[in-house]
Amino acid sequence: MAAALEAPICEEARGSQPEQPVTLVLAPFLWGRNCDPFALAIETWLRLAEIPFSIEERGSLWTLGRMPPPRLRDCGREIVGTEAILRHLKASRGIDPDAGLDERRRAESTALRRLLEDHLYLAILWSRWVDPRGWAVLARELFAPVPAPLRPWASRLHRWRIRQLLSERFGSFEEQQLLTSVSEDLEALAIYLGDKPFFMGEQLTTLDALAYSFLANIYFVPIESELKRLATQYSNLVNFCETMEAGIYGDERGGC
Repeated sequence: MAAALEAPICEEARGSQPEQPVTLVLAPFLWGRNCDPFALAIETWLRLAEIPFSIEERGSLWTLGRMPPPRLRDCGREIVGTEAILRHLKASRGIDPDAGLDERRRAESTALRRLLEDHLYLAILWSRWVDPRGWAVLARELFAPVPAPLRPWASRLHRWRIRQLLSERFGSFEEQQLLTSVSEDLEALAIYLGDKPFFMGEQLTTLDALAYSFLANIYFVPIESELKRLATQYSNLVNFCETMEAGIYGDERGGC
């Protein structure tokens, strides 16, 4: 994986398949960043595995309501969704950064991935679409291209959709309930990471790509939400994310 992080994947993880370029198809960037954690996870994995790729931004954010699943075009095939794309890349490129994990570590990695994908993602949506501080920033950026007469209608419709999604997942949606849940999730991530450089120890794994992608969408976006306040309490998570950001992008970005 990326040399800048000084943690290449173990030798047994890298196969001998040729690295043909692929195309990652995703929603347009916001704030100059890939602001969909699932799409950023694929972009991060590709960068760390040093697989050549290009990015194709498709669609218009304001018409989507919420981010569509990322797509990968490879040799005439189009694979949809983060999990399916990762499985395809591991099989087709002979690269598996998780090859060195024993059964227990694989189980722990799966549990933490579900925490990120099923819990922290909803908190990110809440921080952007429901929290008034986040909504003020997001709406200004997201709906700027919308014709002025349609802007209030479009913003209300898409915000209502996100509220419905959160209500479906949390039942009778209450802000304090979500904040308590996400605080426990962040604490679990911080405790598990501890003082290790990466979540599984000295080697980069798929979990690191996922964790960075979700945490970066809290730390490195211009939204000063309650979620960001909670997340910045854990200095090891902040340091992990900054290390990953610097190792992946180098001088392309200025960090936090």
